[in-house]
Amino acid sequence: MTLSQAYSMLLVLARRSQRKMLTIRLATEEDIPRILELYRELALTTSQVELSRRLSPDDYRLVFAEICTAPGHELLVAEYQGEVMGTMVLLIVSNLSHGACPWALVENLVTDHRHRRRGFGRLLMEYAIARAKEAGCYRIVLSSDKRREEAHRFYDSLGFEASAHGFRLYF
Repeated sequence: MTLSQAYSMLLVLARRSQRKMLTIRLATEEDIPRILELYRELALTTSQVELSRRLSPDDYRLVFAEICTAPGHELLVAEYQGEVMGTMVLLIVSNLSHGACPWALVENLVTDHRHRRRGFGRLLMEYAIARAKEAGCYRIVLSSDKRREEAHRFYDSLGFEASAHGFRLYF
């Protein structure tokens, strides 16, 4: 059993004292509509490229299939009492620098706004940190919009440090 598998199993045990049944698991195709719903809570900036696209459910399923087959790419969900409460993407990236140690990237972390401050996001991030360590990563990175001050406090509480300027070019 890998560390991440053991960690997933322990998430349920860690919450039993509070009578919560929370699991962190890989997303399934059936989760796509809920994940897309959660992503609407993330959108602060929309590019012209995004606005010009009209995707069908089949298009989303094709992209999901690509995600599932991409090495080191995990689309995760936090499920509580049968409902997806949050989601996150974790990428483990192979690397030649830093002694050929991989690095990890967290993207699209979001918890349902009605259920924030209940530990769902924290458990997703704790899973990501454990998984990155298990993979031998030398660092884990994420970016957060400058306007998301509450999210910044959350990442600080997990031990993350603001250490760089991020640059983006939207198309």
